[in-house]
Amino acid sequence: MNAIAIALGLAQATGMTEKLGDLIAGKNGAAVADRVVDVAKLVTGMRDGRAALEEVQADQGNRILLEEALVERETELLRLANEDRANARDYSLALVHAEHSSWLARNFVFLMSGILLLFAIAYSTAVTFIPLTPQGERYADLVINVVIVGGIVGGVLRFFLGGGKQQGGHQLGDKRLRDFGDYGK
Repeated sequence: MNAIAIALGLAQATGMTEKLGDLIAGKNGAAVADRVVDVAKLVTGMRDGRAALEEVQADQGNRILLEEALVERETELLRLANEDRANARDYSLALVHAEHSSWLARNFVFLMSGILLLFAIAYSTAVTFIPLTPQGERYADLVINVVIVGGIVGGVLRFFLGGGKQQGGHQLGDKRLRDFGDYGK
């Protein structure tokens, strides 16, 4: 039995099928599955992934411990699953500095950003100065204007000024799932 099948069995046993299934179904699913199986082996004390799966399926205590361990490592699993998408800005800069790339490839991000900013400015101007109803009710237009312009301008600024840096994970303190009363009963 391969690591992906074992990891999906562990996900089903712990009730985390949807969350872990989405991570395993991605491009880096094998790495995520390997990590899930490693965590299961660590929690159960087994040397084999298949034996760890059987132990988790048989013992409620190990099932809860595995679920807690996977919840604690959720950020790590997400990072593993999304490793191939981590550095869009670095890729764009490498493409700009590459000698063999075409003019359009080197300038695509800049052109697209400029087009989006011009669209945001034109839309904002049109919503502000062109009346759509005779009564002059403009509340929805204002909200849409703020959302579209704020999203476009914010996205462009975030990309070019480095707002996509990793932030620290959120900590809930020292709580475990079994500390919440009748969890798992």
